[in-house]
Amino acid sequence: MRPVLVLSAVHAELAPMLARLDNPEPMEIAGRTAMAATVGTKKLIALEAGPGAVNTALGLTAAIERLSPSLIVQVGCAGGFANAGVSVGDVAVATEEIDVHMGLEPNTEEKSVHISPLPFPLMERNGKEYRHRFLLDRDLAGDAMAAIRTQGISGFQLHKGSFVSGSTITTTASRAKGLFELYCPVMESMEGAAAAHVALHYGIPFLEIRGASNLVGRRNRNAWNLPLAFENSCACLMAVLQETM
Repeated sequence: MRPVLVLSAVHAELAPMLARLDNPEPMEIAGRTAMAATVGTKKLIALEAGPGAVNTALGLTAAIERLSPSLIVQVGCAGGFANAGVSVGDVAVATEEIDVHMGLEPNTEEKSVHISPLPFPLMERNGKEYRHRFLLDRDLAGDAMAAIRTQGISGFQLHKGSFVSGSTITTTASRAKGLFELYCPVMESMEGAAAAHVALHYGIPFLEIRGASNLVGRRNRNAWNLPLAFENSCACLMAVLQETM
């Protein structure tokens, strides 16, 4: 039976989910910590791949080659965009992942978040070229939203939309404004585009669920709430697993 693979950057992002599982067993995948458990009739593998795009791509590729999962679900925290109506603690499901650092630099000396698409594709699948935008399975995202609502989880707002990924964390209001004007995203993270790219390469369905630990813009660590983001995103993840497994 092919397992469901749950992917995160660090252990804390998975901890609320692992606390809900019966007797998860530790294992190792390519030098990375993982846990195996059973949910319903399905086997679940939870992998801590490490932060950033490279760790994500390495860990996910190793897990896919070893386990051949039927579904990949990425869970964790992210920055939420206030202009999209996101508040700290809210949860969003991705319909698209956009790599904001992959592209052609504008022909100007002015600092700008705008980059043009690469003049060549990163990959081609089913007659479609992919440069820096990775469309996700919208039916899968819709099913996840429905599952979360069916479970009646409350205390935060649920969103669906585009996510942006980058190797740097946004720390200014001007950059947050520029990103929103370009892409209208609901969340910003460091790993999502890499995971979406790898999943697409292997033809495995990919779902991303993240909780907002902070708002994208001027950096104020005192306003962050990581435990709330972890708890809410894992509650939504468990709802999806329970409804679909």
